Order: sequence, then C-alpha cells, then structure tokens
Amino acid sequence: MAFPEPTAAEQAFYDAFRALDLSAMQTVWADSAEISCVHPGGQLLRGTGDVLASWREIFEDASPPRVDYRLVQASRDQRLAVHTVEERVLSGGGRRAVVVATNVYVLGDGGWSMLAHHASLPLVERPRSPQAERPLH
Repeated sequence: MAFPEPTAAEQAFYDAFRALDLSAMQTVWADSAEISCVHPGGQLLRGTGDVLASWREIFEDASPPRVDYRLVQASRDQRLAVHTVEERVLSGGGRRAVVVATNVYVLGDGGWSMLAHHASLPLVERPRSPQAERPLH
C-alpha cells in the first residue's frame, strides 16, 4: 500500500507501532530489497524479510506502547522525503525513552511508502541539580 503524502505514511507507521500490528507495519514499507532499518543500538537491517522480522520480534509478547512523535525537520523533492522526528516512547512496562529518528519515504507507483527508518539510542536526560538553578550574578 502507498500513501498520498509522506506524512500519511508516517502516521500509519506510528499507528502500526502503537498497535503492535505487523500487517499494518508491512503496508507502510516500500516493497523493495533496498529498504533499511536501524533500531536503537541495533545493526543495519536490509530488505523486506529482515526489516519485518525485526518488527515481528519487537512486537512479540509486548504490551502496546504509547508512542508520540514530533516532526523536527522535513525536506522533500519529487521522489524522496526525509523526516527527522523526536519519538517519546512509554513502553507497556513503564520505561520511558526519547529517541531521535530519521524516516525516509519514497514515491512509487500509487503513492509514498517508507524506504528507511533509523532510530538513535534513547537520549539521556540528566536531572537538574539545585546549583544549576542559581543565578550567575
């Protein structure tokens, strides 16, 4: 399946992630040996089989996470769109993570689909110390 705009493909990607729905996740990705995915701290996965197997493994025995995302930057030409997003993930087990990801979409027959997803390791947020709150003067 392809989507009318890259933003629609992105919404479908995060909807599938939230629902732990492998079939829906599959519809987001381009049908190409050139697709790639890097999960936080993971290795480069290439091709439909490896990419979808990784999502299957993530979804197995997981509780649905809360995933919010915010578009930070977007660029696009006639056939390619690149989105940098900030993901805020609350796992079903209560773990929180802030991840920066790059999502790449390609325009094919019928619309847009995901070509690549590359997510960083979770950002470490340090608690503010009381000394950091003091005025400098």
